[in-house]
Amino acid sequence: MSKSNPEATSNSTDTENSNAGRQGRQVAKRAFAAEINDATHVFKQSDEERAPNFALLPSGEVANRYFLVGTITEVNDVGNEDEYLQARVVDPTGTMLVYAGQYQPQAAALLSSLEPPAYVAVTAKPSAFESDGETYVSLRPETTTRVDNETRDQWVSETIECTEARLDAFPDSDSEFAAMSREQYGDSLDLDNYREAVNDAREDLGIDMDHRSDRSNSETTTENQNDDVSIDEDGVTKEATVEEAEIAAAVANARFEE
Repeated sequence: MSKSNPEATSNSTDTENSNAGRQGRQVAKRAFAAEINDATHVFKQSDEERAPNFALLPSGEVANRYFLVGTITEVNDVGNEDEYLQARVVDPTGTMLVYAGQYQPQAAALLSSLEPPAYVAVTAKPSAFESDGETYVSLRPETTTRVDNETRDQWVSETIECTEARLDAFPDSDSEFAAMSREQYGDSLDLDNYREAVNDAREDLGIDMDHRSDRSNSETTTENQNDDVSIDEDGVTKEATVEEAEIAAAVANARFEE
């Protein structure tokens, strides 16, 4: 596997922030699969024709794009006539589905050349679509980069911090997006699910922690564990999956907007 700078996660975000300042682009947010897959409410903040889409994270923040690092475990061509690639990207909390076709040539080229499992860093826009009455999240990559395990572990560590900060702020938050999360997700909103996801991520890095919101009571160990705890010996993720052929068709037919 090719090596990359262990500071790639920070550098990528610095670049993204710089681009955001120059071009008006939204800064990419860090979140784990467990929360991204639950961020099914996608909306625009204005009626302008090219207004960006935002996904509402259950923890009370919005994302126009995500920055994620994970393990590509499988890449399949789910297109009919033209190549349309579906990649399964695994982090310590679950699996995300990333789709790339002719309008994402850089991402499609990288995905088609990979031999899973492989670590990748992805900046991607979220989209939500319905199939059989259920709402699912898919990710449309803007950039994809092959990275090493150190970069992946750094991203996990930074995403733990970002997620915990959102979760700690949520109960007392009177922000617009916290209120929107309570309204949109209603009875299904359970922040303990994301604290459990954070604990899964800590364990993945070799950090032992009780399932409590008080981080001062945590105990740590320095022994690193298997990076691919979400993958079995055959390279197949252990999480339950949805009907991906049906979802792939729905994504392929969806109209993506900026």
